[in-house]
Amino acid sequence: MTTDPRSPVAPVSDVSSDAETQAYLAQIASQERIRANKVAGVRTVLVVLSAAGMVFDIEALRQKILLTYPDAAIFFQTTDGKAIGATVPQQVDLLIDFTGPGQRQGLFHARKLRGMARIAVGRNAGLFRKKIYDRVFDEKAQKASNPDQPLKGERVIQRAVLELAGIALVQAGDSLPDRGKTIALELPPFARL
Repeated sequence: MTTDPRSPVAPVSDVSSDAETQAYLAQIASQERIRANKVAGVRTVLVVLSAAGMVFDIEALRQKILLTYPDAAIFFQTTDGKAIGATVPQQVDLLIDFTGPGQRQGLFHARKLRGMARIAVGRNAGLFRKKIYDRVFDEKAQKASNPDQPLKGERVIQRAVLELAGIALVQAGDSLPDRGKTIALELPPFARL
């Protein structure tokens, strides 16, 4: 006796047990979170580098920011407030602060950075950063909520801070329509010799 696949008694495959499907769904959810965090109207970006070490070099970080905010001017600063490269302007649209806990910084430097930025993104380190920054990645809360998977260091943390700023590390864009047939029609005719 065979069962009709359209009958309500037929077994239904569980897509939640498929590892590949779960990986794709997690990637889609991550891209949606990043897209939701993107800040509109960003013309200037200030990046405060971590004293513990940066996962990306300055040029790679500049490229990733420019892929998300193509019209932005990007400035870099050390944890203690010294500019790297061009002088930092007094007002910026987006602040990305990678300063972590235990890294030396002026007493009210985070408040000064917040005062010069329209949107501030960073880590929960130092005095009252969770209250004065707009978006904060809290490492301690992340460790407490996932005790089985502790954070693996600066790489995971800096990636999470970039995601809060709306910057995707793996760029996934929309595919353009296939123009294979129309391009040939738009070419000029060959000249006869």
